[in-house]
Amino acid sequence: MASVHNLIVKRGEAEILKNFSAEFPEHQVTAVSGRSGCGKTTLLSVLLNLLPADSGEIHGFQKPSAVFQEDRLLPYLTAAKNISVAAGCTETAAEKALLQVGFDPEDLKKNAVHELHDFFAVLLDEPFKGLDDLTREKVMQFVKENLKNRTTILVTHDPRDAKDLKAVKIIEMETEK
Repeated sequence: MASVHNLIVKRGEAEILKNFSAEFPEHQVTAVSGRSGCGKTTLLSVLLNLLPADSGEIHGFQKPSAVFQEDRLLPYLTAAKNISVAAGCTETAAEKALLQVGFDPEDLKKNAVHELHDFFAVLLDEPFKGLDDLTREKVMQFVKENLKNRTTILVTHDPRDAKDLKAVKIIEMETEK
C-alpha cells in the first residue's frame, strides 16, 4: 500500500503540510479534497519529487505519472509530441489518445490528455477542471479505460470526479488555523 507518514512541508515559516499521514490502497482510486490552499497540490508535488518534504516518510511511489491542473505544454511542440514526451509513448499512441477523447491533435494546444501506461501510480490534479460536459465525459471515459487498476490519487473539488472514477476512499484535507 502506498502511504505517507508525518509529512511536513514548509515554505518559509508557513507549514503547508503539518504531520500529514495517509494510506492509498493499491490498484484503487483515492480522492483528495479540501479548500484551496490546504496543500493538495503540494502533496502531489512531493510525491512526484518535484518539491522536497522537510520531514516524513513516503512509501510506494517509485514510478508515478501525473496530470496537472495547469498547462505544462512545450509551446513549440504539437499536442501529440507533448504527450509522447511526457508519457514516454510514441506520437502515434498519443494521437490515438487525443482522437479517442474527441480532439484534433494539430489543434490541441491547451488541453493535454496524457496516455496513462506503464506507471505504478497515477496522480491527477483536477484533470477535468475547465472542461465542458461533453469533453469531460469523453476524457473521463478515456481515463477510466487507461487507469488499468493503478494506484490513483485524484485531487478534486468536484464530488462527481470521485464518484465517476469510483474512488474507494476520500481524504478531506483541512487548512490549519
